[in-house]
Amino acid sequence: MADTVEKKIYQALTTRAQGFTPPGGITIVLPGASFTPTASSKFISIEVHFNRSIETDLSLKLDPIRQGFMRANVMWPKGAAIVDGYEVAGQLRAHLKRGTKVSREDVQVRVDEDPEIGPLVAGDTHHTIPVTIRWRSYFQPA
Repeated sequence: MADTVEKKIYQALTTRAQGFTPPGGITIVLPGASFTPTASSKFISIEVHFNRSIETDLSLKLDPIRQGFMRANVMWPKGAAIVDGYEVAGQLRAHLKRGTKVSREDVQVRVDEDPEIGPLVAGDTHHTIPVTIRWRSYFQPA
């Protein structure tokens, strides 16, 4: 059985996220991966979200444009210089900048907007700096 478009999108996005080389001591955590952080761990958690598709064909025979966002949460320990966390968020934003295209077989995923760095969220042990990468996916028939 052939892979679904959704699987190809997910794999293209997570592969691109894995290609980011963070500064030493920072771990990239993909969805479903086993990871137990400590209060002093510096890490980036990745989430892939799908939103409503865009129909482009009145006959409903062509594949729709799929869209969503990838959320990368830069998790920075409390007590560490938060400005360094913002530096990592900026580097990640640049890695997934507007114009980024990734493909998986017959599916192309594009980042058509500059990723957003969201407001700082304070947790019990870490600050969270969210980076939101909005994507659209286009089926490319052979």
